[in-house]
Amino acid sequence: MREERGKDLPYYVENELRRYLDCGILAKGFLRVVCARCGDEMLVAYSCKCRGACPSCSARRMCGSAAHLVDHVLPDVPLRQWVLTAPYEVRRVLALRPDALTAQNRFFVEEIARWQKQRAAAFGVQGGETGAVTFVQRFDSMLRCFVHLHVVALDGVFTKAEDGALVFHEGPAPSREEIAHVAARVEKRMVRWLRRRKLIDERPAEERSNEPREVEPLEACMQMGLFDGVFLRLGDGGAQLGSDDDEPHAPRGKGPWTAEVGGFNVNAGITVRADDAEGRERLCRYGARPPFSLERLSLLPDGRVAYRLRRPRRNGATHLVMTPVSFLARVAGLIPPPRFPLLRLSGVLGPNAPWRAAVVVYGRGGVAAAKAAHDAPKRKRRKGKEKEDGNAAAILVDGGARRDEVPEEGDVPRSSPGRTSLGSGVVQVVGARFDWARLLRRVYLEDVLACPCGGRRRVIADLHDPEVVTAILVHLGLPTEGPAVARARDPTGCEAA
Repeated sequence: MREERGKDLPYYVENELRRYLDCGILAKGFLRVVCARCGDEMLVAYSCKCRGACPSCSARRMCGSAAHLVDHVLPDVPLRQWVLTAPYEVRRVLALRPDALTAQNRFFVEEIARWQKQRAAAFGVQGGETGAVTFVQRFDSMLRCFVHLHVVALDGVFTKAEDGALVFHEGPAPSREEIAHVAARVEKRMVRWLRRRKLIDERPAEERSNEPREVEPLEACMQMGLFDGVFLRLGDGGAQLGSDDDEPHAPRGKGPWTAEVGGFNVNAGITVRADDAEGRERLCRYGARPPFSLERLSLLPDGRVAYRLRRPRRNGATHLVMTPVSFLARVAGLIPPPRFPLLRLSGVLGPNAPWRAAVVVYGRGGVAAAKAAHDAPKRKRRKGKEKEDGNAAAILVDGGARRDEVPEEGDVPRSSPGRTSLGSGVVQVVGARFDWARLLRRVYLEDVLACPCGGRRRVIADLHDPEVVTAILVHLGLPTEGPAVARARDPTGCEAA
């Protein structure tokens, strides 16, 4: 139907949806994992590594990113979460224009840092520097495209002492007036940026409604997510309780930590103490969480898709029910485009920040360690570093150890940081990426490399040659092809016979 109109979804959307169909399919390649003691063998399928369409791969990225930030980026200082949401017209531009999102994030982070430095100067702390980690979320709890920013900022500033060591000065909590000032500054700068590029239409709604506008396919998917679907109370007859726009949304919070100016809403009410490593990791997981969960998704007998809400609505509705086409349209709007990073570092946490080496170890090895890290020369990046296989899941590769050096059960790598109670002392890091086995051990406290016989499992082969894969699957009596994909159908049901 879209081809008849001469309009296609962006290539990256269709490509990610097709890649998701191959996720976890043994016919597309797998790893052979064998126990060294009893010889028990298992196959581990490749993952698709999608950023928006696959809940499993997105959850793996969430846990890996949070673990890396806690162990190697965020210093042991108080943190505060700042959340920024924009009005609909601006959110539409942010969803379609990566440069607009970059500008929005820059304005927000700069204004937070400006306020922190001004407050520090008021208390006699001059020359302070701060930093932040930004998580970009493109969704809300009802699978709508809702671009907003979660900024985990250092709740204070760093200064350099006379001996060259860094010292952190914790800042005061912002008042509602100060949060409103930050929101006003962001609103002023962002609107000016959009006006210069003629990306927003500030005419009255009556004039805009009378003028037809060409809508791109991806934007049409986003609009479908806003207005399509009904709310039902499933489990007691499935009575219909209203469509998505029948019940007005609850007003945004107006507590002491929230302020709104010109549709730009800022909340700064979540904090984490300096000694709470587990709280830092949970906060980072929340910021990097996937768009939706398979546990809340179900298929009704009539073919419609039901998505369980996080909490019942005021009228008792528990699920959002959509047609399959509406569900796919919502998912398409949640997939981030290329050159659209979902994790951004700024300030003293930025990759090229002069103080970064000393900041990231602050509070872990004392002032001496921070000073040594600051004075150490920057190491040149090693050229020709092996590139990770973009298709292999590598779920059970044990901490980057050589195949003939897999540790025995119960062994703990000496380089394990052990800074969090979420599997403390069992995680070995290779660069910025955690392998699946140690990540599962950190998150769920379960060692998937431990065989019931008491031995240790290890990877003995990485197979992706179609002929070899097919031969092994035929020998084991497993399917040699993935599930059949039905051809596209007219969503209106008027397809000619």
